[in-house]
Amino acid sequence: MGGPVLDTQPFINIGATAGLYSQIAGVLAGFAFTTLLSYLGRQPEDAGIPAQRLPRSKQSQLDVRQQVTVVLFNTLGGLVVCAVLYGMLAGGSPDSGNSLSGMMVNGPAFCLAILGIFFCTALVATPFTHLEPMLASARVLLGVVGPTIAMLLVAGSSMDLSLKECLGTSPAEDCRASSQVAFSRPYGLGIGLTLLLAFLALTALIVFWRPTVPPPSWTARAMAHLIIGVPAITVVGAIAVATMPADFLLPDALQIFIEVAAFVILALFAALAARTCHHHPPSSSDRANESPTDVEVAG
Repeated sequence: MGGPVLDTQPFINIGATAGLYSQIAGVLAGFAFTTLLSYLGRQPEDAGIPAQRLPRSKQSQLDVRQQVTVVLFNTLGGLVVCAVLYGMLAGGSPDSGNSLSGMMVNGPAFCLAILGIFFCTALVATPFTHLEPMLASARVLLGVVGPTIAMLLVAGSSMDLSLKECLGTSPAEDCRASSQVAFSRPYGLGIGLTLLLAFLALTALIVFWRPTVPPPSWTARAMAHLIIGVPAITVVGAIAVATMPADFLLPDALQIFIEVAAFVILALFAALAARTCHHHPPSSSDRANESPTDVEVAG
């Protein structure tokens, strides 16, 4: 006797799910666009003063503003790209192989774009002491929970592909769950990578929990590049899959490549998030150099 028999239907309705994802991405893109315009409209009191003439605490706030705008802009771009990609899937055949393949190809980009929204919120809170508890929650969400769930969703897409392929070549009773969870299969490898990602992300969270110095400004920019770079690369793969016959399924080698690439990208994002999302307290020398007006404005 083998393991339990797999269901003969995909785990999700591709047409309905892709349409819903497209709507979610579009709504989030609208929020990101509105927030970006509002943030750009804010006029800081030190506008027009060269950065090198500002106290260190003011320079830190200026760095945060620059980081927020670039991350928010790239997140907006990533969400727009994802809305278009899922809209393409929603217009295709819901049970076709290339639709299932497209869901797996689009998954990492969509997850990163959503995580970018939360990361922007955390960045805005970094200069403020009273928001440090929120930043602690943001580190857990962005550093562990979000990347782990994203990796699990990528692995789940490979299960649908494996199921579709198996039922097309074998009787339903031969498509058993025990054969899919092996590490030699894409789904089993994806589950293993999910567990490894959770372990590495938790380790990074512990290592960076109490940093002694503020994070370098390049960490937020690196995350912004990931948020827009992955959707940009995904467009090429999504178009390639869309031009394939309706019964096309990603081969195991490509599924494994996508899972490994998603693992590397999400692990990097988790480590950078754990390092970046911290309160940036001004040094004692900066506090001494601040004028009473500055202290009054800061309060």
